[in-house]
Amino acid sequence: MAIIIGSIFFLAVGYFAYTFGQCVAKFSRLDKLINKKVFGVAFLAIYINYVYTNQAMIIDAFMAPLR
Repeated sequence: MAIIIGSIFFLAVGYFAYTFGQCVAKFSRLDKLINKKVFGVAFLAIYINYVYTNQAMIIDAFMAPLR
């Protein structure tokens, strides 16, 4: 059950990172130079890198209320 909840949360925040990257591109008007989807993918890559490098702490924080 915890795996399902964690996966849904990971995907939801990943989608948020992708759309937030596009929003930053639009707001800063950088989308005139570079496609918004490039910013979305860049923000998604940063998020996945953050989760990968800190996965032990994230799992401990996620499992603490279940103990």
